[in-house]
Amino acid sequence: MTSPSPRTFPPIAEGGGQAVQEKLQQAQEELAKGGTSEVHLTADEFNAWFLGSPNNQELGKDVRFRIEADWLVAEASFPLTFMAQLPFVPGFHDRYFNGKLAVRLSVDHGELKVEAFDLEGNGARLPWLTTSQDFRQTVSQGINKALRDSQPEDRALLDAIQSIQIANNEIVVKFGKGEGKKGG
Repeated sequence: MTSPSPRTFPPIAEGGGQAVQEKLQQAQEELAKGGTSEVHLTADEFNAWFLGSPNNQELGKDVRFRIEADWLVAEASFPLTFMAQLPFVPGFHDRYFNGKLAVRLSVDHGELKVEAFDLEGNGARLPWLTTSQDFRQTVSQGINKALRDSQPEDRALLDAIQSIQIANNEIVVKFGKGEGKKGG
C-alpha cells in the first residue's frame, strides 16, 4: 500500500486563483442585490484557488484535484514520516502514500456534506476505511474547515451555498440568500 518515492504533480496554473476570486466577487454582488448566482469551476481553477491560498499552499506539492464523472478526486502523494516504526514490520517512515481520494458532495443547511467517499492507495481500493457514517462526517467537517480557512473573506458566500454539483467536467455551485438548503 506504500511507494518508495513520491508522485510528482505539474505546476498549478497561473492566474486561475484570481479568475475564481473574480467569479466569487460577481456571485457576492448578485447576492447583495437579493439575487442568486451560479459559479462554474474547472479542476484547474479549483486547484489554483484552493491550493494557491496561503493557508493551503503546503498541500500544493502533495495534492491535485480533478473531476471524474460526478466525483471530485484528489490525487495525493504524502510522505509517511509521521508513521511510527512497528516491531517486525517493514518501515513506513521513508515511504509514501500515493493514491486517490474521491468525494461526492451535497449541501445540507449551509454545510458541505460528503455523500460518498472512496479511497485508493497505490492502485488498491480501500473501501473498508471509508464506509462508516462517522468517517464521512469527519471528512465533511475537514472539507468545511479547509474551505472556510482557505479564503476567510469568502465566508458569507460559503454560507450562501444552496447546492453543489459535479457535472460536465465542472464544479457547479449555486448560491442564494438565506441558509443553504439540502441539495446535490
